[in-house]
This record gives sequence, C-alpha cells and structure tokens, in this order.
Amino acid sequence: MGSVRGEFSGTGWADVAERFDELHREHDGFASHQHMRDIIASVLASGVAGRLGVTTSMHDLVVVSLDARTWPHETIRVASPSSLVPVRDGHCVLVFDGRKRRRQGSHEVQEHPVAEAVPAFWRMVEDKFGIRR
Repeated sequence: MGSVRGEFSGTGWADVAERFDELHREHDGFASHQHMRDIIASVLASGVAGRLGVTTSMHDLVVVSLDARTWPHETIRVASPSSLVPVRDGHCVLVFDGRKRRRQGSHEVQEHPVAEAVPAFWRMVEDKFGIRR
C-alpha cells in the first residue's frame, strides 16, 4: 500500500469522530447527523478502519479504499443533511463516484432511511472496495 497523499493524509477516523462529537456538543445534539456518527463508530469498531481513508467535505464523509490504487478516483460520499447533495429528512444518501474509469456503475446514488445507514454504508464498501467489516 502506498502512502496516502493530499486530502487523505493526516486525517483518520478518530479525528473525524472527534470533530462530529464536537458538532454534537456545540449544536444541540446535531440530531440530524446522528447516522453519520453511527457510521463513523461502526468503522472504528470494525477492525478495518486502517483500510479505509476518510476526510470530510463540509459535513459529508468522503471515503476511499487504501487497499486499492484507485483512490482518490473512486470514492464513497456519505452526504450529510447539510450537504449540497439533496438529502430528504430522515434519509441517508450514499454516492459512489468512480471518476477515473468511466464505466458502468462509475456514478451511483443510493438513498436509504437513516435507520439503515450503517448496513447500507457497509454494503457499498463491500461492493465497491471489496472490504468487509
């Protein structure tokens, strides 16, 4: 595995968890973003956090596989309720973008109820990156 460069260097899942915990404390629970905190917690508990790079864009999570040489060309974005990506109340939006390879399935948007955010995230991680928790 090569070294992580650019926006994925110096940021890890624990850093992102700490930032979302701050937002939770500062913004009266940040309840609309709880599924984001749940996804972060599931990655930290998964045993494979070191195989997934993460950064944030506004309050979105941007995830890459550190196993593959495709990053940052293949990303999974977990769109937050405050994202530029339209997110309906009570829902989670996952966006896969395979910008490097214009092929079937290079851009995919999935919407799920927030109660299904964690399993939906892991299904996409397994499908797109081949990484299981």
